[in-house]
Amino acid sequence: MKAADAMVRPLITVGPRDFARHAAGLMDDFGLTMLPVADQRVFLGVVTAVDVLRGKEGVASPHVQDVMSQPVLVATTDTPAAALFDAMSRYEVLSVPVLDEGQVVGVVTRLSLLRLITRNETGRAAVHS
Repeated sequence: MKAADAMVRPLITVGPRDFARHAAGLMDDFGLTMLPVADQRVFLGVVTAVDVLRGKEGVASPHVQDVMSQPVLVATTDTPAAALFDAMSRYEVLSVPVLDEGQVVGVVTRLSLLRLITRNETGRAAVHS
């Protein structure tokens, strides 16, 4: 099982010049806590709900680039799901952007990893003693 198997759809990104309040609205609309920031799909960082809430002191209407986080934990499409879960747990992150040759292609969340594991486990016979 790889990160590509657990990516959530649809992929929603924001650009660095988008307003932070726009990113907040998208997170609210789609029930997300993080959005990848990309310029023509080239990954730049992430903006989280915490980033937006903290805002940028002294800036009335900050852009995403003013509040986004970087560097951040990322995965590739080939990252093993178990290794990704371990890293997410260690760094206490809820979601991770997935990159392919520097371009953002998806996001993996803890919930999407759980769904992947559950889907694979239900295909196996349960052993009871």
